[in-house]
Amino acid sequence: MSLILIYTILFCSIWVLLLLGFFWTLKSTPLFRKETENEANSQNNWPFLSIIVPACNEAEHIETAIQSLIDQDYPKLEIIAINDRSTDETGNILERLAINEPRLQVLHIKELPGGWLGKVNALRHGVERAKGEWLLFTDADVHFNQGLLKRAIYLANKEKADHLVLMPVVFSKKFWLDICITTFGFLFFISTRVILVNRKNSKTPIGIGAFNLVNKEIYNRTPGFEWLRLEPADDYGLGLMIKNAGGRTHFSLAEHDLSVPWYGSVKEMFKGLEKNLFGSGAHYSLVRLIIMVPVLWLLAAAPVIALVAGLLTPSWTMIALGGVAIGVLVVISIFSFKRRRPESLYLLLFPLGLLMISFMFLWSGYRCLKNGGIDWRGTHYSLKELRAGQRVKF
Repeated sequence: MSLILIYTILFCSIWVLLLLGFFWTLKSTPLFRKETENEANSQNNWPFLSIIVPACNEAEHIETAIQSLIDQDYPKLEIIAINDRSTDETGNILERLAINEPRLQVLHIKELPGGWLGKVNALRHGVERAKGEWLLFTDADVHFNQGLLKRAIYLANKEKADHLVLMPVVFSKKFWLDICITTFGFLFFISTRVILVNRKNSKTPIGIGAFNLVNKEIYNRTPGFEWLRLEPADDYGLGLMIKNAGGRTHFSLAEHDLSVPWYGSVKEMFKGLEKNLFGSGAHYSLVRLIIMVPVLWLLAAAPVIALVAGLLTPSWTMIALGGVAIGVLVVISIFSFKRRRPESLYLLLFPLGLLMISFMFLWSGYRCLKNGGIDWRGTHYSLKELRAGQRVKF
């Protein structure tokens, strides 16, 4: 058996298995449905909710994001916005919003203590101030539709969950960026084994920065953000802490109620993921990176190589393998389109997305190794301390 045939069989099979795994995960993951609104509104006793929003140089989005929280009809609510050393108008915008909104508290962090990532430190300060029975951790560019908070608390109670995670819709309306975002979401679903999260007695963690709702009682049983002080993937790390403390997590897709712009361009995505990918994906290991990136390239190219090699040889076996792999991709994209997921059409260009994500991994690794660590928000973190403080490994 030739090497090209072995490669074709192996990587086309992996391709099909990954896509089928994504298909089943997407099919099995519940939607955060609006039909629960009437049930939620029938509830009388609402727990006190503290919303914690860290912000660093978020002037472009923070006003509309905070306003979407202020406009919520949740009866027992406080919003704690932490201005983490911003050099733009973030702090002034928050103070202006707080003038006529007593539920909004604004904390200003002037200095970052040694051995802490800025966002994690801000989250720690938010928790120290919070009085709620439930804590909602969200980002400063996330927009909430009306009624979401009531339905979220209702769903958490209904599912007997200590931790509710909602995945937002990520919008950009930029062709190449949407391909990258779609592929990143695909890899996230597969690598985090999302399909296992909602199962009874599941030990699989999940966490998303846009919406991590945590019962304060279970949070108090964790080591807190001190444990994550040097973890760039703090959102997933929070989910890991909840699982380690014996908590139950429920995960839903909130594509009609929660939205976030995330990145404005592919260049911004390269820069934004610079601090995350090498650590969480390659564990700060050059050897692991050297192995992982070519595997992604081989996976992306497998169906095309199978078809081309099959036609040149000719080999009906390779033509069939390539055809099945591409056929599965088309069918799953059609399924996604039927569910009206915005990224469905971009899934067809999944191989191009894999290539771009692989270069983001390379860039993240190059920058980290070249600089001996990561530079983020004006602070340098050495590889030694990042490796010592790492908690999240995919």
